[in-house]
Amino acid sequence: MPDPRPSRAYWYCQLSGWGAYGAMVFALYSGSDMGLARLLGHTVLYTSAAIGMTHLLRRRWIHRRGWARLRVLELAWRIALSSLVLGLLLLGATSASSVLIFRFVTLEQLRGPGSVFLWLNFSIVFVCWELIYFVVHAVERARRAEVERWQLTAAAQSAELRFLKGQMHPHFLFNCLNSLRSLIAEDPKRAQAMVTQLAGILRYSLSAETSGTVPLERELEVVKDYLALEAVRLEERLKVKLDISPESLAAPVPSMLVQTLVENAIKHGVARLPEGGEVSVSAAVKEASLVLTVESPLAKGVAPLSAPEGSGVGLANARERLRLLFGERATLSLDPMEGDRATARVRIPLPA
Repeated sequence: MPDPRPSRAYWYCQLSGWGAYGAMVFALYSGSDMGLARLLGHTVLYTSAAIGMTHLLRRRWIHRRGWARLRVLELAWRIALSSLVLGLLLLGATSASSVLIFRFVTLEQLRGPGSVFLWLNFSIVFVCWELIYFVVHAVERARRAEVERWQLTAAAQSAELRFLKGQMHPHFLFNCLNSLRSLIAEDPKRAQAMVTQLAGILRYSLSAETSGTVPLERELEVVKDYLALEAVRLEERLKVKLDISPESLAAPVPSMLVQTLVENAIKHGVARLPEGGEVSVSAAVKEASLVLTVESPLAKGVAPLSAPEGSGVGLANARERLRLLFGERATLSLDPMEGDRATARVRIPLPA
């Protein structure tokens, strides 16, 4: 396993941790007759040695041999053994500097239980260093895994949203082209105007923001263009009523959601009734949520706002897009039918 480049945080922890240890030892022996200058030099020397040893341990063994992937028991004996070895090496370094450089003690004075105690003390310090190192990296790995999990979830949701929008566009285009085909021979000028409106709607659907939401005001512009296109086909059979509160215009909604509900309302209601009917669209802000309703007449024997045959677009599609974009708090429901009318009601929580 290649050794990753040490980060600035790693070196900060190394220097501050060993610096604090050295300062503690310096303060402990500052009252002795060793001399502050010599004691400071000795402290700097062996703390520098400790920094070099732990960095070498990290580079040569921990990363190259993949210690972080080992089980607890396999890692435990490696920590114990490496700490004893490093403790012995640091003991040798401090003893050599004490005897040969700073002359605090003689070689004969180093022989005895005091050296063993110092060796164990150094080894315990190295055990603490390794435990802190592995705990910090375990926490960091867990954090990265959580971030990656959320990234994968977001990517899956984005792919699902693209799939749902891909389902919607062919059906919308099919209906518009059918209306345009019938108009070309009858009224070429109106057909040209219809092509312009259709181009605007398609441009909007293709350039929708990557977040999948647009302000309600922008969505309603597309709905009006769509209703104008349907009015070419249905003429006086189609009546429209809009009741939009000003404070709701900036609320985010899934792109093409309102158009989809209006399209289904026309297809399963107005278009199937010889006398036609009225499609009502209203929007208001209530209890920190956008409440949007689409009401329309309902032809007998037709499930309200169900998916058109073969399109796969309808109530379930719209509900799924709402869930992916706004979570479980967003809802789309059908109110109980009153007489021969059906109402689709959408509730979207507004951002704080």
